[in-house]
Amino acid sequence: ACEKLSEVRAANAKILEKQLLESLLNLNFLSVQFAIEVNRTENMSAKGWDDVEFKISTNPGEPIKSLAQVASGGELSRIMLALKAMRARYVNMPTMIFDEIDTGISGKTSRKIGLKLREIARVSQVICVTHSAQIATLADNHFLISKKEVEGRANTSIRLLGQEERVDEAARILGGINITEAQRQAARDMLDNRNE
Repeated sequence: ACEKLSEVRAANAKILEKQLLESLLNLNFLSVQFAIEVNRTENMSAKGWDDVEFKISTNPGEPIKSLAQVASGGELSRIMLALKAMRARYVNMPTMIFDEIDTGISGKTSRKIGLKLREIARVSQVICVTHSAQIATLADNHFLISKKEVEGRANTSIRLLGQEERVDEAARILGGINITEAQRQAARDMLDNRNE
């Protein structure tokens, strides 16, 4: 049984490697190498005798190493997104939640993550907590979560934003304290171009 399981793992590791590599390239990993190693150990259990390790190189000229040794927080977020997007193709997952998937990234990479989230949203409901205007403006709906103190306790509220409120919130994320008309226009452009 362990031998059969090991054969299935090794065969599927090659398929997963190829699919994940394509997905990582789409998430702005420009010079990525990725491999899955399936190695037999001396220990046998109900899960077989294999040790499976994901290996990656995210920079040109760097050797491929264990994912745990190489990937930064932002890279790990994108790798998890790629894995979850692939899983959603094969497993019915009614809802997927991503909490601050934009950590350690910005600009073009944020937009690519937003596009990947939209792809997943075709088959699953996606809830994403984000601080990225590039991601937020790609959503079908934008909720604002806010906290304030009420009678000495933190009170959290959530509300669905209308179109102009979305513009203002995206502009606030882009620019900070004082929102300018240029920031509002940039936010409008992002919302207007969300289907491109």
